Amino acid sequence: MRIRGFGRRIVMVLVAGMLLTCASGIVVQAKLAEELRVQDGQFVRANGTAIEGALAKGVTVSKYQNRAGAIDWGQAASDGVTFAMVRLGYLNDLDPYFAENMNGAAASGIRTGVFFYTQAVDEEMARAEARFVLDQIKDYPVSYPVAYDVESQHLLDIGRTRQDITNQVNAFCQVIADAGYRPIVYANHEWLTRHMDTAQIPYDIWYSRYETSVNAYQNRTIWQYTDAGTVAGIPGEVCIEIAFVDYSGLFPGTGWRRINDQSYYYVNYQKQTGWLQQEDVWYYLKADGVMAAAETCVVDGVSYEFDEMGRWVQ
Repeated sequence: MRIRGFGRRIVMVLVAGMLLTCASGIVVQAKLAEELRVQDGQFVRANGTAIEGALAKGVTVSKYQNRAGAIDWGQAASDGVTFAMVRLGYLNDLDPYFAENMNGAAASGIRTGVFFYTQAVDEEMARAEARFVLDQIKDYPVSYPVAYDVESQHLLDIGRTRQDITNQVNAFCQVIADAGYRPIVYANHEWLTRHMDTAQIPYDIWYSRYETSVNAYQNRTIWQYTDAGTVAGIPGEVCIEIAFVDYSGLFPGTGWRRINDQSYYYVNYQKQTGWLQQEDVWYYLKADGVMAAAETCVVDGVSYEFDEMGRWVQ
């Protein structure tokens, strides 16, 4: 994923919005700043065209946005942003602003998904990455997909084939789906068509394609149409996303999730603790949210026994 950094550049504007002269003296074509307005129920790009089928406006954020300046999530929400895809990072290497971005977005009523960049070289490593991701996100109200970015030149350099990469994608996504989350595959057009076989991938596609109005792709649910977007409250340039589905229906927020061999219960995407009654059965969710099972727990000074299924043995 191309996430905007903010290196120092010395430029002189020759024609507003059209030509820039770089420090090297080379004249290059500048990209027009993109914005997405919500107007009369439509999502309208900077060039005035409405995007057919668009349902929600989102952004992708990472440490690069945070290092450019503090993010004001309230302003972003006022600018029509309703979801954010937040960078988690790599295996055992978290984005230093992950927690801040997840909490800040949620506090302003912005729904959150996450994206993760692979370093796996086989299917088992891809599954290990998925388990790592689940450990990191289980305490947050994740209500948008968990994205897997496999745009790694290293995979090609070591000879991983199109089928190998397809298998790794499915391995990661299966673990995420089995845990009760909604996986999605992030890639640009070249990677989707040349380096994986999406006909074999039964998961959502987060389609990255810039400077075009073409956004159709099989199973495409989110389109990243620019990495040079402007959004109120977010300093500098940011990727802008458009969702074409309602994830509240595709990804229910209430129910059990089985995460790395432990059971949790969520209500409106929030992890629960304490007593839980379902019909005539009582369960107990410990302080970390893990369901008590095959054990005795002391709650408020009283001992309670739970069977292998987590049911209180009365």
